[in-house]
Amino acid sequence: MALMAGSAAGRLALDAVGDLTGRAMPYRADDVARPQVLSRLLNTGLLDPGLGPVRIARLARRDIPSVSSNCHNIVLDIEQETGGLPDSLFVKLPMERYATRWFMNIIESWRLESHFFAHVARDLPLRTPVTYATAWRGSRFFLVQENLVDDPTVSLFTNPDMLEGPSLTLVHRCLDAFARLHSHYFGLERDAQERILPYRFHPFLSPRMGAVSRTLNRLALEPCMRQRPGMVPPDVAEAYRLTVREWPRMLAHWFSGPLSLLHGDSHLGNFFGSGDTMGMLDWQAAHWGKGIRDVQYFLSNSLPQDVLASCERDLVNYYVGQRGHHGAPIDAAATWQDYRGISFHPLMTIIVSIGFGGLNEEQDDVMTEVLRRAVASARRLDYAGWLEEHLAGG
Repeated sequence: MALMAGSAAGRLALDAVGDLTGRAMPYRADDVARPQVLSRLLNTGLLDPGLGPVRIARLARRDIPSVSSNCHNIVLDIEQETGGLPDSLFVKLPMERYATRWFMNIIESWRLESHFFAHVARDLPLRTPVTYATAWRGSRFFLVQENLVDDPTVSLFTNPDMLEGPSLTLVHRCLDAFARLHSHYFGLERDAQERILPYRFHPFLSPRMGAVSRTLNRLALEPCMRQRPGMVPPDVAEAYRLTVREWPRMLAHWFSGPLSLLHGDSHLGNFFGSGDTMGMLDWQAAHWGKGIRDVQYFLSNSLPQDVLASCERDLVNYYVGQRGHHGAPIDAAATWQDYRGISFHPLMTIIVSIGFGGLNEEQDDVMTEVLRRAVASARRLDYAGWLEEHLAGG
């Protein structure tokens, strides 16, 4: 882990030197929001050569706040001398905060997202933002996508929406979107999966990230508990520690059986309404796994505790029914047990995020509530009991 942390810091340092020589990829919003710089980035990462070469004559930056936990997002209106891009673009860049860039380079989420939108997104059964250009180099990346704000058929969700929680009608639409996504990719052979999204990007099963994920989980609990005193009760903390000690056995269970392509960070804020259906944003954690993981992560993160407790089993059963409707049926009883066992995943994600302090501090209120919900989910579903039974059963 120390080598990986040092490697991430080294990439940041090399890019800082590259800034002095002009060889590093620009990443500061004030630099990218200049016609010459944006033109150069677009032409180096253009996914459809027929849209270029791009030469931007003028641009204006919109005053649209776009809060992200790890990126700096800007919206630009452009005038082109040459090129076939729309007149408005959404540009996603690394956050300037050093700790965030260091953390994101350790887990390589930006690299995964750039690869995903360049090679995978166009074949999804869900709408994702059209990506015009993307590249990753050194410790930096960029995405240039359609500006969904200008699409009258699109509705986006904010942090207050997530804290309040979606309506159950909207929840059902999201669960149907998961069912369509997971059914589309269900049960593919390993070589077919590899051609779509290589396992070298997998956040748990790749040789590099497998070691990183276990180490992050082991080291994050104590600092998270110091930063949020009293929020992780002793029984949950002990189940957390036991899970990390039994990590290889847990991975073997979580990623056994037929797998699907998952979003991986499937909270409400990464959905958008598109007419009568739902699309998804921010594929920084996409990987192969059991579809119920996306469902568990979404429900645990996005719904207030009391609301979810009143209808949780019904919502999981609805997802199971939609899987059958979309041609990839799964067993309801086994899925419910997987749902209980995967309740560790939203818990570990928020504990690592808080424990390492690698995300935007403006998100603190949301992160605190997400931790509260993840802890409640683990206790309500008796994750500790499930874990004891699972380990005893071999």
